[in-house]
Amino acid sequence: MKHIICIGECTLDIVFENSQPIGSMPGGRIINAAAVAARAGLPVLMASEVSDDPVGAMIIDFLQNAGVNISSLDRFVQGSSPLMIFSDSSDGEYNITRYENYGDGGFDIVWPRVSDQTIVVFGGFYVLDPRMRQRLVPFLQNCAERHATMIYVPGFPPQMVSRITKVMPAILDNLELADMVITRSADLRHIFDTDDAANCYHNHIDYYCHSLLNVDTASGHLQFFSGNDISAIDVPTPICGSLLWNAGAIAGTARAIYDNGFSAKDLDNTTTELRNSILNEAARLATDCCHTIDNSWKLRLK
Repeated sequence: MKHIICIGECTLDIVFENSQPIGSMPGGRIINAAAVAARAGLPVLMASEVSDDPVGAMIIDFLQNAGVNISSLDRFVQGSSPLMIFSDSSDGEYNITRYENYGDGGFDIVWPRVSDQTIVVFGGFYVLDPRMRQRLVPFLQNCAERHATMIYVPGFPPQMVSRITKVMPAILDNLELADMVITRSADLRHIFDTDDAANCYHNHIDYYCHSLLNVDTASGHLQFFSGNDISAIDVPTPICGSLLWNAGAIAGTARAIYDNGFSAKDLDNTTTELRNSILNEAARLATDCCHTIDNSWKLRLK
């Protein structure tokens, strides 16, 4: 079956400024990419979990209103849906505090069918947490064995940087499963201690995965690295660092792969046409996504 499976944590982000809440939204690039792709008319399934609580109900409403299939979304009853609290900090960025209570068990989902036409987008903290990796990794391996196109979106909350050595083996395993990696400059800095995307690709990523799409928020470039080939386009710098823009870029990448029938094999040995197709669709859908959502605080949320 030709469809897109998104695997990532379902959180609710609550943003404070001057000690006052200014808004909330479902958090994370994966869940937002699923919603953007579904609104664009693509068949998207979200594989994750939320508690049977009011926060979980809000997240489910968000996904269903976007048109996302939630048949593989587990509703657990012990514990509560995770929250991410964003508050002011002295450096102009947000302090991020994470609250979670998954309880015992959980992640008891019905895995969807997978074929060589399936696109699997996975990433974030969710695919690093030991609690679900024992259940998740066999499914990801099965997807790779069935020649699904695997897109890995690495990343985790900034406060986890001090634990990077503990999660690095899981990150490397995920890179090895991937046919394409999508990062931001911040991800490269947190994981590999460098902002130089080209250097990071050649020294750390190319060995595992030949295709890297990176959002360089400082220069305003969307870059595609593949072997010795580099393609890039300019993107709107003021908003390209936002969560929504990055989620749109992920959704646009999935859409270009879906619409053009690009395979895992194609991403292993890319052409200029393939790279430009993905770059253009990623930038277009990301920019359209931000322009059609009239909530300025969301655009500032990293």
